[in-house]
Amino acid sequence: PYTTLFRSSIILSKRISVLSVPIDCITMDEAVSKIIEMTKQSGLHLVATANAEMVMLANQDPVLHGILNSASLVVPDGAGILWAAERMGERVPERVTGVDITKELFKHAVSNQIPIYCLGAAPGVAQQAVSNLQAMYGTINIAGIHDGFFDEAEEQRIINDIKSSGAKLVFVALGVPKQEQWISEKLSSLQGVVAIGIGGSFDVLAGNIPRAPHWMQRNRLEWLYRLYLEPKRIGRMLAIPKFMWTVIKNK
Repeated sequence: PYTTLFRSSIILSKRISVLSVPIDCITMDEAVSKIIEMTKQSGLHLVATANAEMVMLANQDPVLHGILNSASLVVPDGAGILWAAERMGERVPERVTGVDITKELFKHAVSNQIPIYCLGAAPGVAQQAVSNLQAMYGTINIAGIHDGFFDEAEEQRIINDIKSSGAKLVFVALGVPKQEQWISEKLSSLQGVVAIGIGGSFDVLAGNIPRAPHWMQRNRLEWLYRLYLEPKRIGRMLAIPKFMWTVIKNK
């Protein structure tokens, strides 16, 4: 059912498969350029930020797997994705993280006056993230903001608001796989809209969760820093060794 939802007339960069999940071999600049171009194309364009955990979930969840395989763009968020590509003899030029691509798109939205809608995180978090980004880049055309806690009636109001707001970029921070499923199920009728699942990026951009030092980011150790900050993530982090073993086994 997801084979045509996110069709794009844009020619993508090289796309590889990591455990049957598509990954676009793309730089940050290229990804931002393509996303801005997508806002001028018909239809809804879903952008996913893939890491090892998402790939492992997709291998267990046929719905998520289908969504990712029909997404307009799947950027290499996690260090594990780059490692897996290298094991297969492929090259992914750089990580394109949810936090960084959000920052870059907000910056471009200022200069191009692109309206943005932000959905997700705890009450007040997305608003603080937007305030911080506006302090860095200037006035942003915010079409709407809503936290990630809503009932069915409120959800319909959110969908109607997104549709009527004229938003061209929709950032959805509901966690994987809920955010990807929500986009595909609730926003499929939108035209010329790019919706991006960004996980916990609003918390980072709001200043609630610090980024790893640059040397850790460069050396693909950001996951270790997050585990240091949030030891309770150990269960989720187990996806990384499972992912690595599965890649080696399937090579």
